[in-house]
Amino acid sequence: MKKIVAIIILSALTASFSGCGESAAEKEEREKKEREAKFKSVGGALGALVKMGNSMGKAAKVSEDKRKARRAKGDTLAMPFVELEKFLPTIDGYKMSEPDGGSINMTGMSYSSAEATYKNDKGERIKVSIVDYNQAFALYSTATMMWSMGLSVDTKTEKACGFKLDNSAGGWESYKKKSKKAQVTLGIGDRFWINVEADKQENTDLVKEIAKSIDIKKLSAI
Repeated sequence: MKKIVAIIILSALTASFSGCGESAAEKEEREKKEREAKFKSVGGALGALVKMGNSMGKAAKVSEDKRKARRAKGDTLAMPFVELEKFLPTIDGYKMSEPDGGSINMTGMSYSSAEATYKNDKGERIKVSIVDYNQAFALYSTATMMWSMGLSVDTKTEKACGFKLDNSAGGWESYKKKSKKAQVTLGIGDRFWINVEADKQENTDLVKEIAKSIDIKKLSAI
C-alpha cells in the first residue's frame, strides 16, 4: 500500500514540476496545438455526418423521382400478392410450404407481401419474404434505414453489417452466433423488400445464394 501511495505522489510531483518548467510561450503553443487537435477531431466527425447526410439526401431524391415516375404512369398500387408469390424461389433439398400473403390498399398507401417457409429432411428451416412497398415509402425507408446509415455490429452474440449483392442491390446481413440464425435483407428498386432467413447456419452464405436466385433484375424493372 505504501509503495502505491509513493508512486502516486511521485507521479503528481513529476507532473507539477513539468508544468512549472514550462514557459508562458511554450504553454500557449501547447494549448494552441491541443485546441487544433480537438477542432480537427470534431470537424472530422461533423464532416462525416455531413457527407452521410448528403448521400442520404441524394438517395432520397432518386427514390422520390422513381415514385413520381410510377405515379405518372398510373402505377399507384402494390403488386397483387398472388403475383408476388411467383417470385418466391425454389430451393434444392427443401420443400416449400403453401405460400401466404396479402395486400393492403388505402388512401395514400398500398403494399403487399408474400412469404413461404421451406424445410428439408433434417427439419432445418428457411423462410423467404417479399414485400412490395409501392405506395408506402415510409415503411420501406424504415425497413432499409440501417444499411443506408453505414451501421455495423459485432458482439459476442451477433455480427451484422450492410452489404452489396453482386454490386447492385443494397442490403443488410445478420448472423446470430449462438443460435446460428442467418438472415439477409435486400432493398430492390426503392420499392421491393426481400428477407431470407435460415436456421442452423455457420455463416450467411446460404441465405445470400437464395437471395441471388430470386429474379431481382425483373423486380428492379417493374
